[in-house]
Amino acid sequence: MIVRKTAAVLAALLVAVSTLTAFQAKAVDLSGVWTGTLTRTEGSGSAYLDLKQKDGELTGTAGPDAERQSAIAHGKISTADGVTSVTFDATQPSGAVMKFDLKLVEGRLKGKVTLEANGVTRGEATLDVGREKK
Repeated sequence: MIVRKTAAVLAALLVAVSTLTAFQAKAVDLSGVWTGTLTRTEGSGSAYLDLKQKDGELTGTAGPDAERQSAIAHGKISTADGVTSVTFDATQPSGAVMKFDLKLVEGRLKGKVTLEANGVTRGEATLDVGREKK
């Protein structure tokens, strides 16, 4: 009797786990062009990201428009508790590094951008970009 109950409970757990796994969201692919706004205390400007994703790594370029782009370095994508996080750096021609810390929110990449030069924070901004429609 105990063996039957144990087997029934195990079978129910296996069904529950397989059902849950089947309904989990697919991994998000952030590859493509994203455009929007970079907002600083002095005002806002345009933002243009051309992202390429392979598994949890992110490459591509970032800048104010398609013509003025800097290569992305240290790009990482992770998902925890249903939230997709994106981090990467983009070194400017001046040598300053823009550090991006973003979240995917309702189909948009939003978050903080910190400008560092010589290891010192020189400014902060917020980024809000959406995938460019083809």
